[in-house]
Amino acid sequence: MLTGDLLSEIIEAVSNTYGNEFLNRLTEKLCTVIGADYTFIGLFDKENYKSRTVSLVAKGQLVENFDYSLEGTPCANVFENMICFYPTEVQKHFPDDHLLVEMKIDGYIGTPLINSKQEIMGLIVGLFEREIPNKNQILTLFQIFSGRIAAELERLEYERKLESSNQELELQVKERTSKLEKTLRELSERQNQLIESEKLASLGLLSAGIAHEINNPLNFITGGYYGLLDVLESSGISTEKINLYLEAIRVGVERTTKIVKGLNQYTRSGDSQEEIISVEEMLENCLVILSHSLRDKIHVKKQFAKEELCIRGNSGKIHQVFLNLFTNAIQSMEKNGGELFISTFNLGDVVSVCIEDTGIGIQKEHLSQIEIPFFTTKEPGKGVGLGLSIASKILNEHSGSMEIKSEWGVGTKITIQLPKLTEVL
Repeated sequence: MLTGDLLSEIIEAVSNTYGNEFLNRLTEKLCTVIGADYTFIGLFDKENYKSRTVSLVAKGQLVENFDYSLEGTPCANVFENMICFYPTEVQKHFPDDHLLVEMKIDGYIGTPLINSKQEIMGLIVGLFEREIPNKNQILTLFQIFSGRIAAELERLEYERKLESSNQELELQVKERTSKLEKTLRELSERQNQLIESEKLASLGLLSAGIAHEINNPLNFITGGYYGLLDVLESSGISTEKINLYLEAIRVGVERTTKIVKGLNQYTRSGDSQEEIISVEEMLENCLVILSHSLRDKIHVKKQFAKEELCIRGNSGKIHQVFLNLFTNAIQSMEKNGGELFISTFNLGDVVSVCIEDTGIGIQKEHLSQIEIPFFTTKEPGKGVGLGLSIASKILNEHSGSMEIKSEWGVGTKITIQLPKLTEVL
């Protein structure tokens, strides 16, 4: 029987992870829970009729991935959108699958992974050197997590394409550097277009993490739905099992609500400069959107003013400023981790927001250039050098200011000041 503690243990093991780390942790945990000798997640290469493992656990240890032909294998059945289950003597059914012989496999269970276009993109497999016990438990686990795995594989592919596009963009920028002096005369006329382009680019860079956060709760809901459906259709209904799926639905809905709320604030359209913005709520929304980037490595410390501080302006643009600044701070701490300090102060007619990180900092010779459009010290694929430039322009539009202090190898402190709204209607 699949217990609540067991499923909670798996979810806890993969929480706050994404990408290859998520896939590896989940494969390791599933291998242990189902008692398999080998467990792997694979992607189908339809043109060459092959499968490539992206996470492979053998005897409890992660091992190197490899490609293998689908010809004459039980994986070919999964390729045809079938749940493939051979509790014992699988080698007799697939005598041409030499891997089954070499690995001494007796039992095989595999289920397809379906992407957002309802196409078979891969599979998750458990291999046993003995007869497979607990078929229903394994299928339930695979069913719960298959949607989440498919979403993560799609996100990784999108991230790869996005990085490739960004690298091409960086090369184009370098090639046109010699012509920059001529184009600067046109920059003022195109700045409004650049603001919207950067907003879309930022959404693109953040979409991988946003998809990760949204797909988690949505797949909990999906898993809970199919689990409840399975329970209702089967005999011997377990109250514990029903409660487990209901709890997954509750958790998923709560997390989705918070994420969408933060995203809606960032993507608000319009040119109004008369919106009333709660500074603390705005900062919290930004942290929700970026929570996937923080993970366990970066610790956030907040010290907000006791009273509510509000400003007047364009909510979408103000969110964009702080998302850019938070993203820069997080990226400066990606390798070694660190702490992000956020504090707000009431300075009479001015609201002050201080953002301080313990990242790599900015070299002294670069400090005077960081607000210049297209200047960046990031490696290819990490940015095009418009974030601080656009943040500065938006703050000027709101009669605000930005002060940057940084020490190489120690960290960076950015202080934002904006006119305070003294009367909230």
